[in-house]
Amino acid sequence: MESDMNIPREEAMYVSRICWYKFKKVARLALYTPFVVCLASGTLENDTFLSFLGQDNYYYKAFAKAYEAAEKYTDDDDAKYALRDLQRIATREFKVQDSFLQEWDADIGKKCTLNPITLKFTEFLKATASGKIEGVCAEKFETEFERTKLPAYIFGAMIPCLRLYANLGKELLVFLQGNPTHQYRIIIRNYASESLEELAKKNENLLDKLSITLTSHELSIVEKLYERAMKIEVGFLLGQPLDQKSVIPISREHNLDEERLVIFFKFDSTCSVIDSSAILAEMTIVSAPKSDENQPENQPENQPENQPESQPENQPESQPESQPENQPESQPENQVVRLLSEVLNSTWDDICKDYTDEYEQCIDTLLLTHEKAEKLDYERLHKALEQLSDFEKRANTRVSESGVLRGLRLDGIKRVGELMVLQDGCKNFFQSIIKNEQLNADIHALSCCWCSDLIRSAFSSDGLDVVHVHANEFIFEENLSTGVIVSKVEGPFDKVQTFSEVLNNYNDDKKNLTVHIGDTVSDLLCLLQADIGIVINPSPNLMRVGNHFGVSFIPLYRGIIEKQKTYAKKDSTSWNKLSGVLYTVSSWAEIHMFIQGSIYTD
Repeated sequence: MESDMNIPREEAMYVSRICWYKFKKVARLALYTPFVVCLASGTLENDTFLSFLGQDNYYYKAFAKAYEAAEKYTDDDDAKYALRDLQRIATREFKVQDSFLQEWDADIGKKCTLNPITLKFTEFLKATASGKIEGVCAEKFETEFERTKLPAYIFGAMIPCLRLYANLGKELLVFLQGNPTHQYRIIIRNYASESLEELAKKNENLLDKLSITLTSHELSIVEKLYERAMKIEVGFLLGQPLDQKSVIPISREHNLDEERLVIFFKFDSTCSVIDSSAILAEMTIVSAPKSDENQPENQPENQPENQPESQPENQPESQPESQPENQPESQPENQVVRLLSEVLNSTWDDICKDYTDEYEQCIDTLLLTHEKAEKLDYERLHKALEQLSDFEKRANTRVSESGVLRGLRLDGIKRVGELMVLQDGCKNFFQSIIKNEQLNADIHALSCCWCSDLIRSAFSSDGLDVVHVHANEFIFEENLSTGVIVSKVEGPFDKVQTFSEVLNNYNDDKKNLTVHIGDTVSDLLCLLQADIGIVINPSPNLMRVGNHFGVSFIPLYRGIIEKQKTYAKKDSTSWNKLSGVLYTVSSWAEIHMFIQGSIYTD
């Protein structure tokens, strides 16, 4: 998983803060485990809750032994004192948890045996304390000097557990508001308490102190231990035995014989890191001829054999060895006429500036000419988006007529597509859907990208070639683009029409559950037509237009908790199109946990 390294400069010198900023997205995934969803909604069954708390005793013993090992190996007297203080605070926290547990069931200690998923953490911590660390030779700790570094490693393995629950408590606290009868309010408040935060911070401060003398390589070991511990703890929550229905993951209640999951997504920016139009523009500029490279139509017989290295790959006779086998050595003059690089740069600048200015003007006009709706008014929204659809068509026509996309090689486009970087977690999500044999699912890309071959190439490997791509296309003549865009998906109307056509082409033998993932105004109609509309980091204009026409944007997690409450009462749940509610997330990992479940094997 990609780290979240927007760390304030003043905190960047502390290893504990660096680790947290790198892996806090992993910690957030704990929220999306069925156990925590049921806990937050107040619907968790008592036996499950008690079984979970019953594991605390094993965690406490593991922490106590780890503290003892750290005190044994450190040669710093202040650190020894701090370690004894931490043991005292940890004992106090355990007694608070234990007293709460005794109120529920006095014999719980006798009933709860060591859970295999608890054992994974305790064994990991035990191995770390004894110097058995993955990627580190055990002989390294034979000298007394090297053993003094073990305390930092031990804390790197312990702290994620404390930090995860302190963070979890704060996240769940909001669900207690207005609900004084929430049956798990005491335990949630304890996780969100200042005392647990104090324990976490004191452990982090000691890690920073113990890490001062570590080399960069040794600090990287601390980070790896921290990451692994965080993933094990998320796995611990994910693996809690749950004998009740949960609204997530979606795949859990999926009936293979009766249901079909249809996932639609926007490609540019939602899935790709860089917009495809920017990539295609860069390709045209890089490969275009320069003004000083123009050659006379008839080359003299004594023309030097060595051509300039900077000459574009797709220029006639410039680099014959790089041409496809079926490509003639020279092209007819009138086959594809390229614009010069200098002209392309200027033309692209003009196109981009005009598009940005006119797009903003289009959105402003759209909002000014329609009254604000109190609740979803889909018909008026649909009517209003005619302006945006017309604008997108005009913009694409301008690009086609400008000739800026002329002369791009099909094989070059495919190579670039294969190398495209996708958003963190995007590829893993789709791979997990495809590999899940218990899931009857189809995946469709709905994109206004100018060249569908670019998208197909991005999904051509790692088993993702089954993704259906709906986008515009280039016309090619002997491997070179003519610059003409064949219009298929240009704006919101084309997208929602394609969305409907895909669903209409399915047989009625299965019930469809549709999910659409997007982030711009052009996705709005599809997002609302889907049973579940998910917005990744919504654009400001999407929020403006959506709010204007009565669309509500709520965090996906909050929506899941509300659904779980309903699910517990009715023993069924439903996600309905045109509800007027769209769900916001910050990463593909959240979508993965929501639909598919576990990301990590730990």
